[in-house]
Amino acid sequence: MTASKPKARNIFVARHPILRRNSKVYGYELLFRSNLTNYFDPLQDGSEATSKVITNTFSLLGVSTVTSGKKAFINFNTEMLVGEYPSLFPPKVTVVEVLEDVEVTPEVIKACENLVSKGYLLALDDFVYSDAWIPLLEMAHIIKFDIRVSTLEQVERDLEKIANYKVKLLAEKVETLAEYDATKDMGFHLFQGYYFCRPHIVEGRDIPGSKLQYLQILRLIQDENYSFDKIAQLISHDVSLSYKLLKYVNSAGFGARVEVTSLQGAVALVGEIDMRKWMSLTMMSYLADDKPEELLCLSIQRAVFCEEIGQKLGKGKDFSKQCFTVGMFSLLDVLLGKDMGSILDELNLATPIKKSLTEKPTSLLGIVLFLAKSYERADWPYIIKAAKVLELKTDELPACFANALSAVNRFHLDD
Repeated sequence: MTASKPKARNIFVARHPILRRNSKVYGYELLFRSNLTNYFDPLQDGSEATSKVITNTFSLLGVSTVTSGKKAFINFNTEMLVGEYPSLFPPKVTVVEVLEDVEVTPEVIKACENLVSKGYLLALDDFVYSDAWIPLLEMAHIIKFDIRVSTLEQVERDLEKIANYKVKLLAEKVETLAEYDATKDMGFHLFQGYYFCRPHIVEGRDIPGSKLQYLQILRLIQDENYSFDKIAQLISHDVSLSYKLLKYVNSAGFGARVEVTSLQGAVALVGEIDMRKWMSLTMMSYLADDKPEELLCLSIQRAVFCEEIGQKLGKGKDFSKQCFTVGMFSLLDVLLGKDMGSILDELNLATPIKKSLTEKPTSLLGIVLFLAKSYERADWPYIIKAAKVLELKTDELPACFANALSAVNRFHLDD
C-alpha cells in the first residue's frame, strides 16, 4: 500500500512596510498564520509551530520575494528568544522584535547578547519605559513606540529617558499626516502605519497638466475597444516610454532576452493584453513620481492580487481585467492628493469599477478589493468574511499573494 503524501501546509503572510524619513522603505514587519481557523487565538500554534510556519514561508516564498530585499521584522516571544529560534533566519535581513510582554530575565539577556554578537538587529516592540528594560536598551538598535497605545506626550517623556541610548526610533500605528509630522519633529527615524494611504486633500487643488495627460492615457488603455496601434504610436513618440519598453522586453521579468530591431517589434513581443498592463504600471509610476515608492508597489501588488482572485472566481477574462484595474486605481486619490470621485470624473471607466472605488464593498468587484486590502493589513477576520462571500477557499490566498509580491519585484521602479 502506497503511503499518502503529507498534506501541504497553508501559510498566510502579510507584510507591513516600515519607512524612512525620506519615505523610502527600510523594511517590512511580517505577520504569519498557519491557518485561519482560529485566527482569534494568538497562542494557537505555540512557539515551535510558529517557527515552522515562518521557516516554511521563507522556504516557499523566499525572503527576497517577501521583503523585496529589505529588512524583515519578525516578532519573538520569550520561549523563542531563549530557544534561539531567530538564528534560523539570516542576520543580514532579520530584525528580531522582542515583544512587549517578554520578561527581561538573565536568560533573555544572554540570548539577545548572542544574537547581537552574530549580527542581528534587535528591536524592542511597543516600548514603554521601565528600568527593567535597561539591559536590553543597552544593546538594542531600534525602539518601537505604538502611538495608539501611548499618547504623544507619554512617548515624549519616554524619549527623554532613553535619550542617551544610540537607537533608531520607530513610530508605529501612524495613521494621519499630523501624527507623521509630529513624530518626525520628535526625532523619529522610522515610521509604520497607514498614514500614506490616507490622502491629504488640498481644497481646490487641480491635477497638474502632465499628470492629467497620464490619466488620459490610462483612460485610453482601459477602454475595451482601445486601439493597439494608437498605443504603439504613443510609445514611439515618447523617448522615456520607448526606453522603458525596450528595457522591459530585455529584462529577466519578461522571461527571455531577445533581439529587438524596432519599437513596433517590441510592442508586438509584449502583446496586447500585457501591453495594457505594462502601460498601466508605467503611467502609475509617472503619477507617483513625487510620492513614496511604496505607494506604487502597493498599487501593483493590489492589482495583481485582485486579478488573481478574479481568475479564481472563474468569471471570465473581462472580469479579471476589471479586478486588475480596480486594484491598480485604488490608490489614485493618495497619489494625486485629490478626492477619488473627482479623479474618476476624468476617466471613462465602467460603472462597476467606479462604484467599487467609491462605495462600500457590496458588489463583487468591491469585495475583491476589500479582500486585497484586508490581506495587506493581516485583518484575518475580514479575510475570512470576504472569502466566504466570494465562495473562495482561503487556502488559495497565499499563492495569490506570493504572485502579487513577485510582480512587484519584477517591476523595478528605478529602471
